[in-house]
Amino acid sequence: MTQLVDDQILGSLLRGNEPPNLDEPVFTTGCWYVRLCQAAMNGADRAGVLSGPFAKQPPMIRRQALSKLLDLPEDIGLLSMRTLGPLIGDLKRRHSLNLLGAEALAAAVHLHADVFLAAESPRLEEALRAENLRVEVTNAGLSFDT
Repeated sequence: MTQLVDDQILGSLLRGNEPPNLDEPVFTTGCWYVRLCQAAMNGADRAGVLSGPFAKQPPMIRRQALSKLLDLPEDIGLLSMRTLGPLIGDLKRRHSLNLLGAEALAAAVHLHADVFLAAESPRLEEALRAENLRVEVTNAGLSFDT
């Protein structure tokens, strides 16, 4: 089964941690990817949830992780809004989600993916379950020191 990871877990993967399921394809969403890029590129002097783990890395490891962020590895999938747009429109009729949540839901539905979140998102979790998809809120692999 494909796994869809949020921005925090994506950042963890780019810093060298393992995905929740080692042998399954990894995808993220455009919104989660953009949020991580913004935080990592603009948060060097802040210790936010997304920027802090990058800022705390030794300089060489931070540069490597930022390089992966700027040129997302081929083994991390990212769906186009061209693919997801119509599905987002359809799903919005059934679920009250913002764009970030609607894109995540559409990507999960399109991919038939298990969704891994680093923090609770009750509306998104409810929508995923309503669409018969598995969602797990996990801290697995979220080591901020590596």
